[in-house]
Amino acid sequence: MVVRMATNTWKCPLSIHVAMGFGRSYGKESRFLTKKSLGIFQSKIWDALERKKSFSTTAFVTDIGNDLAYEVPVDQLIEWVEGCVNRLQSIDAKVVLTNVPLAALQTLGEVRYRILRTLFFPQCRLDLPELLNRAERLSKRLHQLAKTKNIPIFSGDSAWCGFDPIHPRRANLPLLWREIFNQAGLPTSESAAHKNSWMLNCYLRGLRCEKRSPNSFFGGSKQPDGRLIDGTEIAIY
Repeated sequence: MVVRMATNTWKCPLSIHVAMGFGRSYGKESRFLTKKSLGIFQSKIWDALERKKSFSTTAFVTDIGNDLAYEVPVDQLIEWVEGCVNRLQSIDAKVVLTNVPLAALQTLGEVRYRILRTLFFPQCRLDLPELLNRAERLSKRLHQLAKTKNIPIFSGDSAWCGFDPIHPRRANLPLLWREIFNQAGLPTSESAAHKNSWMLNCYLRGLRCEKRSPNSFFGGSKQPDGRLIDGTEIAIY
């Protein structure tokens, strides 16, 4: 969906670089089921962006709250995120920061929290009051960072989430990403957000990430791994 929105917003071909992964940390190795990922701060995306620094770049810094569940101190997490923002601004990228989903987290009850913690972050031992305390501190620090760096920060609507307060419902994802694009001064059409192509979806879901960790369960592939008909390249790290 984000790829479709990007290709409908900018003049193609584009060069899309993504550091992604379920529950991925910003600064330490993390694991989701059998899949390990290096921290975003240590990934090869930065080498690729440095080679592309002559191009006009827009960057979305998202999913910052994962590290709270790894019990990373707020000061350390902010240091990693600020380091990413600094690297992006060093290549004159237009940066949009997304806030931790504080409003949605504050709706959690003890039972739902324990269920979700066990499912997504079984190694976490933080109780709910401590997690909320850290989330509130992180949100405040992210707003301070956005002000210092003169970049927009986006906070989603808690009503967009369901039982899981971390991830919006699939039906609300187009609205969320349209708002994030708008924060970057990039108006997108509703049709671009909802337009669907099962062939494109299947192709994009089959792209493989470049790995640097020797313990990765699956091997990686040389980037960019994806190429669309319009010449757009997609690299995943």
